[in-house]
Amino acid sequence: MRRRPLLDALFLDRDGTLIAERGFLAEPAGVRLAPGAAPLLARFAAEGTRLFVVTNQSGVARGLTRWDEVNAVNAEVERRLAARGVPIAGWLVCPHHPEGRVKEYAVACRCRKPGTLLHRRALRRHGLAAERSAVVGDKWDDVGAGIALGAFAVHLLSGHGREHRARVREKGGGRVILAGGLADGLRRLRAAAEGKQG
Repeated sequence: MRRRPLLDALFLDRDGTLIAERGFLAEPAGVRLAPGAAPLLARFAAEGTRLFVVTNQSGVARGLTRWDEVNAVNAEVERRLAARGVPIAGWLVCPHHPEGRVKEYAVACRCRKPGTLLHRRALRRHGLAAERSAVVGDKWDDVGAGIALGAFAVHLLSGHGREHRARVREKGGGRVILAGGLADGLRRLRAAAEGKQG
């Protein structure tokens, strides 16, 4: 019988977490993977953890990026990760923003982080447990989603992390794993998950 993985699912933010923050990135050539993270992600995946990317892409609602551009960037991220032994189980993308200019996406929704609709759909679809999962990102929106799910929540200083750290400390209390970049966050997450299991 196959051993259960340390974590069922890992929900990763895209911009400022998995890749360098570039604003409303529309060009695949602008993709820069977080340094040192790929081997750590590959280890989680090899153990059976499903890796999902959950990303707010309000540039679509704001008319600053198009769906085909978002998809092209996502495909490049996935290609580069796959070349390093990191499979992505799914892309969970929210294009909405209540102050958007594109009418069909200018709405308040439940899928925009810190909403957890996209996370919960993925968990249900794959039969995974929220409490055996983790959410990693550079904003309170990521951490807030993790706390709401009852999952591990990891906050990074990369991307917009420095701007959000005080808020994360204030609202997250002791429920958040605080880290530097993604590689550091993944190491700290593994240690916390192993400690909980032990």
